[in-house]
Amino acid sequence: MKMKLLYPVLGALAATMGACSVPSGWSVDGVIAGADSGTRLALEKYSNGRWLLVDSLTVDGDGAFGYDAEQPAEYPELMRLSWPGHGNIFFPVDGSDDIVVDATGSATFARAAVHGTPAADAFRRVDSIVGSAADRGETAATMGADARRLLVNEITADTTGIVAYYTVTKSLGDRLIFDPADRTGNRVYGAAAQVYASYHPNDPRGTALRQAFFEGRRALGLTASDAATVVEVPETGIIDIVRYDRTGTEHSLAEMASHGKVVLLSFTTYEHPQSPAYNALLNDAYTRYHDSGLEIYQIAFDSNESTWKEAARNLPWTAVWNSPTDGDAALRAYNVGALPITYIIDRQGNIARRVVNPDEIPAAVARYF
Repeated sequence: MKMKLLYPVLGALAATMGACSVPSGWSVDGVIAGADSGTRLALEKYSNGRWLLVDSLTVDGDGAFGYDAEQPAEYPELMRLSWPGHGNIFFPVDGSDDIVVDATGSATFARAAVHGTPAADAFRRVDSIVGSAADRGETAATMGADARRLLVNEITADTTGIVAYYTVTKSLGDRLIFDPADRTGNRVYGAAAQVYASYHPNDPRGTALRQAFFEGRRALGLTASDAATVVEVPETGIIDIVRYDRTGTEHSLAEMASHGKVVLLSFTTYEHPQSPAYNALLNDAYTRYHDSGLEIYQIAFDSNESTWKEAARNLPWTAVWNSPTDGDAALRAYNVGALPITYIIDRQGNIARRVVNPDEIPAAVARYF
């Protein structure tokens, strides 16, 4: 049984919610010296290790460009402008930020300066530190301690989370400057995760950093009580979801995960043709391991309640509905941009793995039994 297809969900879900009055969105504009009229820039957003296209922008005869988002950013987001053959400009947005990009003068496109917010200023400093190291011919392995310390200072001074997140994604050459599977890099990931735990505990990027931090520690053979740990990071990463099943009974994900069982958190929609094949894989795992302590919490994002109820009627696990009025908070909390997605929550209540390809579910679940 092969299931390679993931189906995008956020846009479709938003279309079911109806129109409402919202504050004005964020914006980015600037000038690119030397760009011909009609030059196309790709505006992209970073999500779960991938760059997703938001829009395509056109430069006018004066080198100017601009973009106005329809809605504010719910969380601080990492964005970039991409110009093929010329590089990328990275910038943060949050709420209704107005970001200005200055790619004039002698600066190359990839070295353009971003302005407009304190986070944008921090991005500019991070880019300057990394750019200077690159100019000196340094790699991730040879980058000097002083430059690394400056980057760590940007992480620990951050209150948005997005500066910390951006900093740990930076590379020199073909390697990350901070590798979570390296002892020093792991401590830096822990510091970045702590920023989210302190200031934005519900931001899905914090969950991703926590997961990378603890996966790195396990790879290093470190334990939670290891004396080398200098930051306190909540390992669980679970953001509770409370929804109702077809009988009107309320179910809490956090409560289910608190009983020492392995829990599969499944995001899906029964309306899609791939749904029966996906549920068949889940059912195989449930049949095999339920008596040994496997539970499934499945949240479906179907637009029609009657159709959902009929599809959920014979499922043996906990199946709840995320109605259009519930919105996309659960998707954003777990950084879900396509369905189906499955999380494995271990017996300690920790998010242990994110399974994107349903074909990998049998082998992934077997590791916990």
